[in-house]
Formats: sequence, C-alpha cells, structure tokens
Amino acid sequence: MEGVFFFHGDAERLRDDAARALVEAAIDPATRDFNLDTYRASEVSSEALAASLAMPPVMAPRRVVALFGAERLTPTGCGVIEKVLERTPPELTLVVTAKIPKGSRKAFYRKMKQGAVALEWAAPRDAEIPGWLIERATEKHGISLDAGAAGALAAAVGADLGLLEAELEKLAATGDDTPVTIERIAELVPNVRQVNRWAWLDSVAERDYRTALKDLPTLLSGPDSSAVGLINAMTDHHVLLGIAAEGGASLLERTLGEVGKPYLKFKVRTFATQSRRWNGEEIERAIRLLRRADARSKTTGGRDGAVLEELLLGLQALQAEGRP
Repeated sequence: MEGVFFFHGDAERLRDDAARALVEAAIDPATRDFNLDTYRASEVSSEALAASLAMPPVMAPRRVVALFGAERLTPTGCGVIEKVLERTPPELTLVVTAKIPKGSRKAFYRKMKQGAVALEWAAPRDAEIPGWLIERATEKHGISLDAGAAGALAAAVGADLGLLEAELEKLAATGDDTPVTIERIAELVPNVRQVNRWAWLDSVAERDYRTALKDLPTLLSGPDSSAVGLINAMTDHHVLLGIAAEGGASLLERTLGEVGKPYLKFKVRTFATQSRRWNGEEIERAIRLLRRADARSKTTGGRDGAVLEELLLGLQALQAEGRP
C-alpha cells in the first residue's frame, strides 16, 4: 500500500473519512507512534512537512504521512509534495486530501491527479441525496431508511453531507433496528417540512397536478427552493420517466449505472410505475414545456412562482388532451 494517494472533492467529511480508513489500513499498529504523522495543511510548515516525508520508517516496513486540506498549502508546500510525487520512496505512504477550488487551473492539482492514485469524492446532486441517504444508512450505519423518510431528512437538513451524516449517526445511536419512517424523522429531527421537493416531484410525475399546485407555495417558501432548481429537477425526472417508458425498469437501472447515478437506483420501481401514466409523445411535449419554462424562469431571477404555476397548468392541459 505504498505510494501517493490523492482524495479530492467537495464531500469533505466522507472524503476525509475514506482517507483516514486508508491510513489505518497502511500503518503498522505496533509502531504507530513512530511511523505516522498527520497534518492540516493550514497548520504545518513546509520545512516540517519536508522533514516528515524524508524520515525513514522505524522498525516497520513503511511510514505513513497524512495531509488534510491541501488546498491551503503554500506554493513551497506544494513543491514539497510534488517532489515526493516525482520520486516516491518505496517505504512511504502519503495520503493527501483537498477541495479543489471551482475552475482552478493550478498545476499542483493536475500533477496530483496524474501522478497519484486519485479518487474523487463529489457530493451527490440534490435529486440524488435521498438515494445517497438510503445507501449510506444501510452500508455505514446498519439502519434501514425508507424513501419518504430519506426525502424528509434531506429537506430538513439540506445538502450538507456532513450534517446529514451526523443525523444518520443520531438515528443509529437510538438502537432501534426497525425501518426509519417519516414519522420517526419528524420526532428526532427539527425543521421537518410539510412539503419536500422529492414528494412534490413524485406528485408531478404521477400527474397529480392539483396536489402539486396546492403545495407549490409552501415548497417555494423554503430558503433553498427556486423556480430554476425545481424546473431542472422536473426535467431530469421526466427524462428518466421517458427511459422507463421506453425500456422498463431494466433499461432505466442500466442507464443510471452507465451515467454514474447509482444513488437514484432506489427509485427505479417508482419511476417505472409513474411512467405508465405517460406515453412517449406526452413526455416529449412535457420536456418542451419544461425547456420553455426554464428559459422564462431565468429571466425572472429564478424565484417566480407564476412560471411554475403556468407550467403545471400546461402539463395539466396536456394530460386532459390525452384522455378519451
């Protein structure tokens, strides 16, 4: 397990947890005190970092150095890491984490991606967070979270994976091994909303426009809701409905895997069921309506509920046209 490992991405807590797990796997517990150095880039000097990396292992096959938050390295500090990257001692394991600034062209990050074993820990998109919660609850915490509970938790906490992870830890700590329901979320988590975007999107996909229109003002009153965001989410949802309508659950599941959206696989059956309310032409027309609404919403600053109301009424009229 020698070499340089570069864990980067915005999901800081999960990224750093993975880095720590690698460190624990690489270090010899018996000589841990002699052969492991852990640093925050904002706190370590370039000289101390260079000295640590040059030190040979003591009574062990390897030495491990972990550096967290490398986006805060000085140019000299970056040079220290790049020098090790060019010629890594055979008995060294170097683990580096960083959040790469958006749009950065810094050569350090390019060199790390090319020369190290690089793994990205990107936060899932908003639409994928309930699926991420269900997967994380099972795999990391050994608890079962149903879809409604996952949506309610995501809506209450937001997209911060660190805060969501903390809530999952609290749920697991109760020791209750029954599936976590939306009622239990409401008991244990503050700020659970009456309407969350994932349940609302299901109402739209099920063509229950009366409910969607009724709940729209409540949904838009949330601090993180906007017409642009909801229209984008609706567009994604309708594209997935189209795939399910064309090839069923098997094609949709395969497509989600191919496009890197495993967190949505928990809803494959839901998408397949919802797609039965549509035909291919209706989905194509719905997507055209969504694109027009998206263009309009961007000219209103993204918070104009009237654009969404008009869109829902247009979808409702489309539904009425298809009725015998």
